Amino acid sequence: MKKIVCFLLLVVLVFPQSAFAQAAKALRPLLPALSKSGVQAAGGKCLSFELGNMYMYLPPAVMSAHGADLWNTHISAQLDPALYGAVSKKNNAYIFKSLQRFTQNYEKFHAHSASIVGRIQSCVYTGDIPYAAYLPKDLKTLYLGEVHGIVPLAEEVTRLIQALPKLYPGRKIYLATEFLPAYEQLPLGADRTVTRPEEIAQLLPDTRRVSVRVLYAAVKAGIPVIGLERENELQNFIVRTTRQKPTDQMYEDFSCSFEGVRLRNKMWAQYLRALRQQEPDALIVVYAGFGHVGYNQDFNLPSMLGGDSFVVLFTVPEYLTLNNPLFIYFREEAAVRAQFHSSPRARLVESWVKPSPYKKILGSDMTVILQSEE
Repeated sequence: MKKIVCFLLLVVLVFPQSAFAQAAKALRPLLPALSKSGVQAAGGKCLSFELGNMYMYLPPAVMSAHGADLWNTHISAQLDPALYGAVSKKNNAYIFKSLQRFTQNYEKFHAHSASIVGRIQSCVYTGDIPYAAYLPKDLKTLYLGEVHGIVPLAEEVTRLIQALPKLYPGRKIYLATEFLPAYEQLPLGADRTVTRPEEIAQLLPDTRRVSVRVLYAAVKAGIPVIGLERENELQNFIVRTTRQKPTDQMYEDFSCSFEGVRLRNKMWAQYLRALRQQEPDALIVVYAGFGHVGYNQDFNLPSMLGGDSFVVLFTVPEYLTLNNPLFIYFREEAAVRAQFHSSPRARLVESWVKPSPYKKILGSDMTVILQSEE
């Protein structure tokens, strides 16, 4: 029997601007030393970020509460200017604009916090999540954004994928994913999809990615899989830019940079537009890291592609503020926390009571939070 606890309100900690800087210290330790990427004042507080050849100053309240997370999500994504030259400068410009946008979202979040709180409901499930109660019936594009490498998250995504044929009977369903290489030399078509487990094994030999179980579950459920990652084209871009054969670390650094994510999402969008043109009535499920699909993310696919969308974030508590630093202000009521910790299988689902424009700030239509791996 399912055990469910639902509340229409979250508790959000919002402080007046004048008192916020001091109150934030109780929520977050001071920003650690950041070597050349941050400028320290007496007492260890970070006043600004070093971005290329300039210093970027954010409001003190933003730096006090969010500096550590913004360093991880933004400043650490800089590219070596000695290797990448003009591309490094372009990447820094994207980081600069993104930090500006976060500051605007921070101000908007605090200005409308009461309205945001009143539109969110929290439910804890110890049995299967009733996705039918959350997903729109006439949905055309479903975005599943995860934190990479966490087994329980991949298992939960697998459960949703397995349920989709029953949730959308009679609909053609495709799973498009970053976790499978694209057929780069061939035009996209229904006959270029992966429909057999042997094809996955051939494309991903000796892979240890936990996400591969989602792909096997899809083909077993009769859902064709389309690889989005154009690895060769990305490698060639790095070679042209750096005049070097990229090492694994170079490939990873560029792939995770702002310019890398923009370029990858642009390439993925080409495949997804072609698929939509060929299958106008299909349900297209995009499975990728949350950094590619979250509404709050730069160059996110829902914004690139337009049309209807529904974004689900799969995460664990430790990664919430990396998914969105604004999650630091949310505190569940005691009953919700107790239910969430009552079972290792408990999942916390946060969703909007009704469609809300504030999803652009928080990043998703639905958030599924699982307990961390021990």
